[in-house]
Amino acid sequence: MPTELPAQGNDTTDPDHPGPLRARLRAARWRPAALGVLVLVAGLAYATAIGSYKWHLHAKAERLRVEGVPVLADVTDRRNTVGRGGGTDTIRVGYDYQGVRYSRRILCGSAGGCFREPPETMTVRVDPAHPDQFVAENGNTDDSVFVLNAWGGIPFGLVVAAIGGLTIFISTLPAGAPRRPLPRRGPGRDRVRRTGSARQRRRRARR
Repeated sequence: MPTELPAQGNDTTDPDHPGPLRARLRAARWRPAALGVLVLVAGLAYATAIGSYKWHLHAKAERLRVEGVPVLADVTDRRNTVGRGGGTDTIRVGYDYQGVRYSRRILCGSAGGCFREPPETMTVRVDPAHPDQFVAENGNTDDSVFVLNAWGGIPFGLVVAAIGGLTIFISTLPAGAPRRPLPRRGPGRDRVRRTGSARQRRRRARR
């Protein structure tokens, strides 16, 4: 009884006939692929860090609104600090708690800055365990002035990550077909070199 031979060419586990994914990985250009991985990871890490920091500020503000001790603080020194935090305007808040003076610069308003002059005083709710930490009446915490406190950084990080992913994808595409060699430039056909004796015989035949 004849035995059936295994089919050839369709086994994707055969090392001589790798599957499409393995074939693309083998043909990948590793330098641009590695660069794409770095860009992808950096973009995702930046966007994730901003999201995590925003969540930290929100959770801290909610906790201090419940657990914080209300203290009246002085508001001074309004400044325009474009690029240093999530907003454009900052103020300095100073208060006394248990005989110790604390002062910290925070955002004046939302991400768009202050639309009016801040009041001379405002209430802050101070953390009893860490008196240098607080949430102000305008909703900002003591660590609101920070480079990661910027919503615009999230789409920027995602765009950077998309560029890295596109670089990885392009680096795994198969290389184009080899180019056909261009015709040799020159006067044309190679002419047979004639010797001096051949030229003399030709002259004699013409006479």
